Amino acid sequence: EAQMYQSHPLAQQRQDAFLHRRSIRDAILRIIERHPAKPVNRSFFVSIPTLVEGYLVSAVLSVKADILNSYHRLASGEVSIHEYRTMPVARSLIDAVIDELLYQASDGLLRPDPGLGREGPEAEETIRSAGRRLARNTAFRTNQHALDADYFFYDACDKISLLRYEQAEGHGRLLLAPKDYDGVRTEIAFKDKVRLKNHRRVRKLLELASAGGALHTDSEYVFGLLSDDDVMETHEDVFEIIFRGHHHWELRHAGQVLMGVRFGQPYLPNPIRYESKLRQDLPRLFPGIDDTSTELLLSLVEESERERHGTLLIISGEAASETLRLKDQATTIEPRLLSRELLAHLTGIDGAVLLDATGQCHAIGVILDGQATPQGDPARGARYNSAVRYVQSAMERDIATLGVVVSEDGGVDLIPDLRPMLKRSPLASAIAELEEISKADEIRRRRYSQLYDFLRQWRFYLLSEDCQRINAAIEEVERRFDEEDPMRMKIIREPFNPDPVMDPSFYYESEDSPTETGNPSPV
Repeated sequence: EAQMYQSHPLAQQRQDAFLHRRSIRDAILRIIERHPAKPVNRSFFVSIPTLVEGYLVSAVLSVKADILNSYHRLASGEVSIHEYRTMPVARSLIDAVIDELLYQASDGLLRPDPGLGREGPEAEETIRSAGRRLARNTAFRTNQHALDADYFFYDACDKISLLRYEQAEGHGRLLLAPKDYDGVRTEIAFKDKVRLKNHRRVRKLLELASAGGALHTDSEYVFGLLSDDDVMETHEDVFEIIFRGHHHWELRHAGQVLMGVRFGQPYLPNPIRYESKLRQDLPRLFPGIDDTSTELLLSLVEESERERHGTLLIISGEAASETLRLKDQATTIEPRLLSRELLAHLTGIDGAVLLDATGQCHAIGVILDGQATPQGDPARGARYNSAVRYVQSAMERDIATLGVVVSEDGGVDLIPDLRPMLKRSPLASAIAELEEISKADEIRRRRYSQLYDFLRQWRFYLLSEDCQRINAAIEEVERRFDEEDPMRMKIIREPFNPDPVMDPSFYYESEDSPTETGNPSPV
């Protein structure tokens, strides 16, 4: 097997020590992955070991695999530098945060009295460091020969997004791709390359891409203006930077968001898994809706999410009459069954698209009305709040309505946001077990606390008689605790009260039905 040798003895010594510790890290990972007791649906990450009091110590971090995969994640976690060496790179913002946490853990082991409690970096600081790491690693995937430019790529994007041009906010797109990338057409090639670190000049040139197209950069230079083709390239050396306004930008790959950065703080769009939720909510809001209509509405929401601008769909049980009522503040059309392709043409103007539960469109560009409501959110935009007002007003008039808000930042909001349905049996079993504990000769304190916490977590789904039984059992248990030890430290248990919105319709009719809540269990 080929080996690399360093010309300086100290460099060789450090390289050998690092390779030795990396091999220990890799061995720990292999042992975990092959161990029969390894938890299912979990991914493990291990730090390079640190010498602590004569022992090599690694930090191990475990993350649920479905959380890792709920966001877009690159397939490869390393870049080949040459045939004998690879460089690890982050696959997502979550992976970059994990790298930061493991680095902080290793650094903490080097400090005096490792393991003793001390204040570490704030969460926001860790996420900012992770965002820089992800941007740096992403630029390195594209250009391995400009380490200085790669290192400051995050800062370059952030500073460009902060600058205004003639008082206008920055909007446009950078294509981060190798210099010789031929996946798009070059409309204008700059004769003299422009350095990306020349932030003001790049911000000015970004105006060329404000109405379409993209500036081509390899993280070091800007080469020219590309055509307005959508880049759905799956190769992991091609990315997009979308500037969405003042101090707001996104890093994308294959059309999916890897990271957004707003006012210098990285974030991930809220992944509302609307597909399964819509399958639940549509029949609850529109009884009798058939599978064909459900699938069509799902495809329309999916198409709306693909648009670069925000979209608002209003699905109404009385779409025809609502169109007539709102005709002076909408563009009414002859009812037409929507398709994905047709919807893409209808969302380019302001206002909502109004359709019925079968997917028939009745109006576009609808300016919604409705009374002000405390359910609004001043931190959200006009599109979201107008949908909240309209939907609440419509439902007060007994008109079944669903608003689907697709934000420009990514993510889908469903209004109303119905609580998921769940099975009745886990709640009934927990209540029965709690009553048994209250009557037993000896109270199992730990189990009593587990049941209390479980029922408290799912308290919305408790009926009035459930609350009465739970309160009676808790009162009996606490009375017995007082008799056993009157001087004990007492925990005040909040009484359970039924939620006025709760009714048996939140339970599945069949216990074999799935549940979005993950089949809650007090175990």
